Amino acid sequence: MTRAANLDLPKRILEEAERVVVASGYQGINMRALAGKVGVSATAIYHYFSSKDEILRTLRLRAAEMLNIRIRSISPDLSGFEFLAALGREYLAFAEENPNLYRLLFEAPLDDVKGGRTDHPVLFYTYRAARDALRKMADAGEIPTDPRYGAMMGWIMLHGFSSLMMSGVLPPAEGMSKATLREVFMSFYAQGGNKKA
Repeated sequence: MTRAANLDLPKRILEEAERVVVASGYQGINMRALAGKVGVSATAIYHYFSSKDEILRTLRLRAAEMLNIRIRSISPDLSGFEFLAALGREYLAFAEENPNLYRLLFEAPLDDVKGGRTDHPVLFYTYRAARDALRKMADAGEIPTDPRYGAMMGWIMLHGFSSLMMSGVLPPAEGMSKATLREVFMSFYAQGGNKKA
């Protein structure tokens, strides 16, 4: 294999691994099968990536950046409530359009914690965007909640709704419309936790 082909190999490995994750979920990654798809030996993959978890961690960051691009597209000129509503819509749309990348991003049990914590900024962009919107709302007296806790509660709500939606158990009962349930959820979410009357 030529040097030029080797320089391109990590990118090819990641692209093929991402295709596998999109089609089959992060559980579908097998190093030998991945090597076969790329047309190299498993040993060649280990030259660039120390483990399957390293490949999945890299793909996790790529998935986070895909979500972040959507969040960055939201106008910062919106009111806090409008910004949160737009953030929620983009988050849910990302989960619906990329369910297996979403699961890799938030559910894959990777050994990400080295030295006690994981602080990669790409993973926390959406949280910080929500926190900053809530901080503006708190500074304006629109909400009494600490923006840090409000952002975390908002993520818990979004993640829970997204996960239930992807699992196929929504709508839950009594003939509820999935579209209406989504609208009601988004209205609740966009209130920043506790909008004043």
